[in-house]
Amino acid sequence: MTTYDPRSYFSILGYQPGSEGYTCPGLRTLAVYCVGDAQQLEKALQPTPFTLASDRFMVSVADFGNCSMGPFYDAGVVIPVTYKGHSGGHYLLEWEDQSWSIALGRELWGYPKRFADIHLDDTKTSAHARVELRAEPLVDLHVSFDDSVTPQAWSDVSVFPHLLARATGQPGGDSFDRFDIIRRDTSSDFELLERHTGTGSVSFGAGASHQDGPLTVVDVLGAEYTVGNYHASKENGIPTVIDSLV
Repeated sequence: MTTYDPRSYFSILGYQPGSEGYTCPGLRTLAVYCVGDAQQLEKALQPTPFTLASDRFMVSVADFGNCSMGPFYDAGVVIPVTYKGHSGGHYLLEWEDQSWSIALGRELWGYPKRFADIHLDDTKTSAHARVELRAEPLVDLHVSFDDSVTPQAWSDVSVFPHLLARATGQPGGDSFDRFDIIRRDTSSDFELLERHTGTGSVSFGAGASHQDGPLTVVDVLGAEYTVGNYHASKENGIPTVIDSLV
């Protein structure tokens, strides 16, 4: 009698096991740092187990075109949160442009990933990114490079480690088979090659919302455009479960 190895099913899912690392040399990222509406952000977090830690947050678009698992784009809104003594950044909104990367992130790590078309263009003086769904604008980001803009205003905004909720719904029930709080931090393995700071702008479309409509931006602190070598190593890139609620 042949014994079936469930791990062979990863070939059907289209992504690799969570225990395997990956790399992305030349990762391009545009990040804009904002001040939001604390009451709106707290309301958006109410369905989650996390507590808002700051009204400042990051909006980013990243080009993983050189990723060893396959090319994709990633965009998201990361807000600082706390959970039982842990501090970090939680993805309030996130989009990607490949079905396999959406499935990998949600099923392995719990990111709230959705599909969108994502673009990131750069020149010698600026960078511009947009996130769209069927031509409907979701997020628009821009930075004009200005070396006089320092990252001091946003350097303490906690976006790492990522704190995520990974929930597996019951097939025929009204709750979850598992509900894990996951911590993941790849920042220590990132090799910075190029960095430009500057003045930034961000706008949200109707689809980038939580209950109260598009996210409110009270102020833009600044922006940065980076190029670097990304590593999700087995030492630091593998998520850890810090709590299980079910």
